[in-house]
Amino acid sequence: MNKNKIFKALFILLFLSFLIGYIIEETGYYEYKLQNKTILTNESMAKFEKDLKEGKDVTLEDYVVDTEKDYTTSLTRGTNKVSLEVNNVLKKGIESVFKVLGSFVEE
Repeated sequence: MNKNKIFKALFILLFLSFLIGYIIEETGYYEYKLQNKTILTNESMAKFEKDLKEGKDVTLEDYVVDTEKDYTTSLTRGTNKVSLEVNNVLKKGIESVFKVLGSFVEE
C-alpha cells in the first residue's frame, strides 16, 4: 500500500473512533449510569424520613444504595483513559481543521 492509502485508512479509523465516542457521550449513557447510583430505595427513604423526624444528623451517603458491581480491570481503565485522550486530541484536531476551512470560506 502506498503512503496515501495508509494515511486515509488511519484518518478514517481515527475519525470513526472519535464519532463513536462522541455519540456515546451525547446520548447520555454516562449520565444515566450516574443517575442509577443516586436512586434511593423505598426502605432508604423511609429510614431517612424516620431519622429526620427523630432529629438525627443525616447525610445522603448513608441512604444511597449502590446496586452496581464494578467489573473493570486495570486494563479496561487504562484503555478507557487512552480512549478519552485520543477523543480529546481528535476533537481538537477536527475543530482546528474546520476552523481553517471556515477561514477559507470567509475570505
